[in-house]
Amino acid sequence: MIATDAELAPYTESIFLPYIYKFSPKHVPQIQTTIDDVDIEMPVDTGSTMTLIGASILPNIDKTKGTPAHHFFTSSKILYVGRLVELPITFHGESGSHAIARVPVLLVDKSWTCPWYDPSTPAGRFECPAGPNGEEAVARDTSRITYMGVGFGRNLPRDGMPYASPSVNAFLNVASINGRVISPRSMRLGYEISSQGVNLGLTPAVVKGFQFTSLEPGLTHETDPRDWAMVKMCFSIDDSGSHCGPGLVDTGIAQMYIRAEEGFTIPKVMVRNPNPNGTTKMVKRVKPGTKIAIGFPTLDESVLSYALVVGEGSAIEPSYVFPEASRRPPFVNTGRNLLWGYSIAFDAVDGRFGFRPVDSTAVPPPSVL
Repeated sequence: MIATDAELAPYTESIFLPYIYKFSPKHVPQIQTTIDDVDIEMPVDTGSTMTLIGASILPNIDKTKGTPAHHFFTSSKILYVGRLVELPITFHGESGSHAIARVPVLLVDKSWTCPWYDPSTPAGRFECPAGPNGEEAVARDTSRITYMGVGFGRNLPRDGMPYASPSVNAFLNVASINGRVISPRSMRLGYEISSQGVNLGLTPAVVKGFQFTSLEPGLTHETDPRDWAMVKMCFSIDDSGSHCGPGLVDTGIAQMYIRAEEGFTIPKVMVRNPNPNGTTKMVKRVKPGTKIAIGFPTLDESVLSYALVVGEGSAIEPSYVFPEASRRPPFVNTGRNLLWGYSIAFDAVDGRFGFRPVDSTAVPPPSVL
């Protein structure tokens, strides 16, 4: 049974973590953290699950310590290899408030940009292989790696995150707030994310105005009841079809990825690659003028439905829309610009995901994006 807001009344523990910098499509939102006495401006990514820190950033941790692990981002094609070490993470909130979580952190010893990496390869393959035409992997500077993945339902083999269980999600493993040890009776596991910051812990005040949809159990739900599958969604293209599958509101990227049902062609164009370091001169984009309508969990019965026209310049429009090859299941990654119009909330106890419209006065006009 899904909890009502009234049933959340016993839950009183929550802490607000403001972003360090103004929310923007130009960078991942960041909160202030401290790990092993090192202050870190930590990017918050709902599109992955795990905290990643370059090993050299935390020099006092024994380099032989930890369990070998790897992490691959399918959107940026970056592979991270290192060791999982359990560490306390301090989150800094408003007016000196703080919370502490304790989770395994991936201390990154090696990292590459690896466009040809196959996430379904055996877990023992902790290297970026040579490319199909003999291309060599591009090594990355691990001293600049700081990232906190707080998403859910991302532990599928194709996502490249085999260790992405709730046990590594720092937002779901808060041990104390302002020095008070929290318990399941006082803190409702979950979070609310807006364009202003993050609320850890769900209370009636935090979820007021939200409309929720139920989630299905995740891969490890039987052993960890906090594990839930991605939220369901459906979308149409130019008012045609209904493509249904998993959806993602991803604070880690400003663009949208969209994948239609097999046999359906999304209108697209080829444009010059805006990335000067890109491996190709031309890249695919959804054709300007294309209408995309999205509903969570469906187009007909939704807790959130919205539409955008590619190139129109609305506040919630992603920086660009990439059309993935059509296959099952359909999929949409909205990108973080959706937060200009809606806040999101994840209830890890009952398995529900919600949306709340943002006050229109808080949404900047497209010209300032």
